[in-house]
Amino acid sequence: MVQRIVKLKGQAYTTGSAVTVQVSYNGAEVINTGVTASTVTEIPVSPPTTEPAVELAIFETTTDITGQIPVTISVTGGTLFFAHFWMNYSGYAGEMQATDPNVPIDPANPATFRWVVTEQPDSYYGDPNTNDAESDGISNLTKNGSPWVWRENVGDRLGDWKYPVHAGETIAFDFFVDPTKVIFVVPT
Repeated sequence: MVQRIVKLKGQAYTTGSAVTVQVSYNGAEVINTGVTASTVTEIPVSPPTTEPAVELAIFETTTDITGQIPVTISVTGGTLFFAHFWMNYSGYAGEMQATDPNVPIDPANPATFRWVVTEQPDSYYGDPNTNDAESDGISNLTKNGSPWVWRENVGDRLGDWKYPVHAGETIAFDFFVDPTKVIFVVPT
């Protein structure tokens, strides 16, 4: 078991009030804070595709907490478009390095390069599950206690969807943290 950092990613909008987000994760309140929000004259139906999800808040958990995790998110003062949770120990980053500095790297020829790890698992943040056209790791979604079906795949791209949570609303869901994506050691 290792400490794991979780980043709440999304966008927040307000017409003037401060936006506060409260998050419970695995039965414990982990976030209850104001978040940075864009001030607009009208809250958008969905965020523009040119605006990537940003880190709004962080909390800590541990790498042994995996499977279907119960989550609730409540908002006051504006609208949160919840995109996803990013977690460290979800992978690692690497790059190709030439085996011979005088020979260019040919991605089709592994003899011309070797992989070099540039970001270790404790510093690498990514999705703790595999997103596809059918799922972004969220199931049993409710809004204000009633079943809620929502699928806003912004820009018709696969991956994380944006869940609007308006002032005074609470969404609840199970979030899948894939135990096979808990990476401690980079394969050699």
